[in-house]
Amino acid sequence: SLALFVQYRLQVVIGSSPIPVFLPDLPTLPTSQHKLPTIERIGENDLVGPESLAVAQGYMFAALGDGRIVRLQERDRNLKWTTLARTGGNGLDDVCDIWSGPSDVRDTESICGRPLGMIIVNRSSVDQNYPSWTDEEVLVVADSYKGLLMVTGIFGNAAQVQVLAAQATAETKNLTLLNGLVQTPDGSLYVSQTSQDFDRRRIFYAVLNGRSTGRLLRYNPTKRTLDVVVDSLFMPNGMTLSHDKSAILVVSGVQILSYSLETALMQPFVDVMMGTGDNLKTLTHLPTGEPRSCYWAGYGSKYAQPFNLLYILADKPWMKGLVQALVPYSILIELIPKFTAFAVYDENGVLLQIYRDPDASTPWLAEVEPMGEFLYFGSW
Repeated sequence: SLALFVQYRLQVVIGSSPIPVFLPDLPTLPTSQHKLPTIERIGENDLVGPESLAVAQGYMFAALGDGRIVRLQERDRNLKWTTLARTGGNGLDDVCDIWSGPSDVRDTESICGRPLGMIIVNRSSVDQNYPSWTDEEVLVVADSYKGLLMVTGIFGNAAQVQVLAAQATAETKNLTLLNGLVQTPDGSLYVSQTSQDFDRRRIFYAVLNGRSTGRLLRYNPTKRTLDVVVDSLFMPNGMTLSHDKSAILVVSGVQILSYSLETALMQPFVDVMMGTGDNLKTLTHLPTGEPRSCYWAGYGSKYAQPFNLLYILADKPWMKGLVQALVPYSILIELIPKFTAFAVYDENGVLLQIYRDPDASTPWLAEVEPMGEFLYFGSW
């Protein structure tokens, strides 16, 4: 019967048992929106699925969907790029060079790696064996399958990938779906884990499942593990340090939370966003260049009036179960309307501006990074 088939698909094949989730009411998009100018696609079919961007010493680094970390440099108003490493390891070009999109239809992501969050730090702050007087800047990467990684030699031609941590403290199971990263003034490195039950290639199943299995973790350099700081979070994703450096802002579904470094309390910062949140940046200027302490938030999809599929399904576990069991995952992704936008919030979490491309030419906008005269978008 259909009921038995659905139950088998959910419990055995997918590993999901949906529960009701009560999301904030859909907000109304402001009538005054900034239209994004023409967006140029860079490295199409090569720079695939860039999730995170980082800038240092005139270079920009991107974490790609096929597991690569690339270094980009602007020359004569053109970007050139070099592959530094693949988080899954070397010698995988035959398997990994054909990217099969966000649904990973070729089932290669766990082999090739999927770098998500990425920041640049001093090596001595994460590697206790490295002397501070010969410090170098390194990339720290949260990979959905490989754990917390460090990439050294990022400004040369011999980059290397090392595993900093693959497990939480006192746990034996390898971590899944590490996502956002932030370093606090004392050098502590915090990592968000979006789900303990699903990996990146099935992240929408985690959303539909509805269980708050996400966590805020802190790297323990002595044990080379990740300590659990806060658990039972719903889909924690991108993170950034507040302007006064007293708190970590954490994207959680369609909200932004604030974790106080002094009191260890988590509280709402933005009650509801106009889109599903991804990465978050702390900046001292608006996209126009006007000085202003603010935060830029990438929107993966629209969460606003008049309709949102997630909002309709959220509190109906039986309907979410049917969708998961009967709709192929690749089609489920296509059912979500395309949306290209990012928001700017002030120091208190008040919405200042929304920048939107009406043509949705770069959907699933993960991050916006200013460099030189341009804004660069990571779109997976």
